[in-house]
Amino acid sequence: MSADISQLGGLQPSEPLDFDIYQSASEGRPFPKKGRYTLRAPDAFPSTAFGVSKAGALSVQIDPTIVGPTNEGFTLRFTRVSAKTWQRRDGVVSQLGDYLKACGRTGKLSSDPQEQADAAAETANAIYEADLDWRVYEKGTGFVLDGMEKFPSDGNGGHLPYVPSPTVKDETTGEPKMLRANLQVTRFIAAGA
Repeated sequence: MSADISQLGGLQPSEPLDFDIYQSASEGRPFPKKGRYTLRAPDAFPSTAFGVSKAGALSVQIDPTIVGPTNEGFTLRFTRVSAKTWQRRDGVVSQLGDYLKACGRTGKLSSDPQEQADAAAETANAIYEADLDWRVYEKGTGFVLDGMEKFPSDGNGGHLPYVPSPTVKDETTGEPKMLRANLQVTRFIAAGA
């Protein structure tokens, strides 16, 4: 059977693919395990990286990339920090403040959202450390699973980076839909700590 793509016009040929040596994304790059990693901030913060949190505070999408000690090049997508403050034993803090401190920020930062956004933008390409762990969130049902240790065993002393949905079934097989883990920052490590 031949597909009719004659109506598309202007298509350019791509490079040929050799499926005898072809690796899928999951084969070539194992999912990072829970642990401490060195990360690199994005090389720029476009206007779309800034938003407003549910509480009305500045929110910044920081999407870091792992640079070591393993899984180099893996990007943590949809990673946001908020400027919403709360009281911690060491004073008034925020997710944005923890991120900026990990990137080496010192001194004081005002409550002005523009100054906060500028401070976040200044972290472009900054290298910092953070503790990472696995998380699944199923938006439609609100199902959440936090922590690599709570994921199914892979039979080799590790864990599988996915879990079956407790409520949603695959329409074609009737089996539970598989939910893939996301990697999240659980703690930013202050520079020099």
